[in-house]
Amino acid sequence: MVRRLEPVPETCETRAQSGSRVLDRRPRFIAPRAAEASGAVLTGLPAGSGIVALRLRSLGDTLLTTPALAALKAWRPDLRLAVAVEPRFAPVLERNPDIQEIILVPPTLTGRLRAVRALRRFRPSLALGLHGGSTAAWLARTSGAPERATFAGLRHRWAYNLRIPPQHAPGTRLHTVEHAASLLTALGMPRPELGPLRIFPRPAALAGMRRRLEARGLAGPYLFFNTGAREPDMRWPPERFRELAVWLRERGMAAVMASPEAGAPIEGVILLSGTSVDELIAAIAGSAGVIGNDGGPIHIGAALGKPTLVLYSSTDVPVWSPWRTAARWLRAPDLATVTATQAEAALAELGMAPVSGARPASPGSGG
Repeated sequence: MVRRLEPVPETCETRAQSGSRVLDRRPRFIAPRAAEASGAVLTGLPAGSGIVALRLRSLGDTLLTTPALAALKAWRPDLRLAVAVEPRFAPVLERNPDIQEIILVPPTLTGRLRAVRALRRFRPSLALGLHGGSTAAWLARTSGAPERATFAGLRHRWAYNLRIPPQHAPGTRLHTVEHAASLLTALGMPRPELGPLRIFPRPAALAGMRRRLEARGLAGPYLFFNTGAREPDMRWPPERFRELAVWLRERGMAAVMASPEAGAPIEGVILLSGTSVDELIAAIAGSAGVIGNDGGPIHIGAALGKPTLVLYSSTDVPVWSPWRTAARWLRAPDLATVTATQAEAALAELGMAPVSGARPASPGSGG
C-alpha cells in the first residue's frame, strides 16, 4: 500500500531570504566537487535502504518515471522507494505497489520546509534529481541523502555529488522513459526491458465516473478528447474536434472531454467540468481510446493501454510519444492545417471507429 507521507506541521520562524543570501550565509549549501558517477552505488546499498525520486510536477512527466521505478523495484525489491511530488500530481502515483512513500511538496515556503522534515523521516540513502528546478535541488541537498544524483548539464550543481553524463550515443535520442531509467543504469542497475507506464485508478473514482456519465445519458462507448494544451500553438482548433465528434456520433461513438475548471464547451462533446485528477483518470479509464493535444492525459491513456491519437506541433515526438500502447500521431507546425478527415483515417487505423450501433448520448452543458 502506498502511504502519502504528509509533512508534520511545525512552527517556523525562518525568515524568507533570496537564494543568494542562503548560499552566502549557510556554508553547507556550497557546491560540492563533482563526483564520478559510480556503477556501484545501487549495488552497494544495504537491504532496506531508501531512495527518493524528486519529480515535483507535471502529470505526464511524473507518470513517465514509473517504468524506471518498476524496473528498480523488480531488480532490488528490498529497497524502499519514495517519490517527492506536488499534491495535485500525486494521484497518478497512488496505489502503485512499486512506491512505498509519496512525499507531498506543497508549492509554498512553509510546505517545502515541512517536506524536508518528511524527507528526513524517510532517511534516504540516495536522492535522484529527475526535475531540474531549484526546489528539487534544495530538497535533494537538505534530504540527508549521502548520495545525490542527477544528469550532467542540469542546473544547481551545488545540490548533487553525482552528475551522470548523457547515456545515449551521439546523434541518437532517448525516450523520456528511457532517459529516466538511464540514470539508474549509470548507478548500477542492469539495463532492463522497460515495461509500460503504471497507473492504478481509484475504484471509487471509477464508480463515480460511471454514475456521472450515466446521469448525462451516456451508457455506450466513447472516446476521450484532450482539448487542452500547455501552449496555444499546441492546440488543435475546437472546430476540428467538433467535426470529429459529428463523425464519431454517426458511427455510434460519443465524445467526452474534461476540465478542472468550468471549461469551454465544444458542440457535440460531453463536457465534464470541475474534474479532479482522480476523475480525469477514471474518465480516460472508461473510454475506448484517447485523441487530442500533447499533454498529461495522453500519457494517462497510454498507461491505461488505450489506443491513442496525438496532434503534435512543436513537440519532440521520439522523446515524448505515447509509451507502449497502440498509437498514431499527426504533426504540423500549424495544427489548424490538420483536418478532421486526417484524424478520422488515423482513428480507423487504430480501430477506434466502430460501425453504427447504439445512439450515443446527446451532449449537454458541463456537469
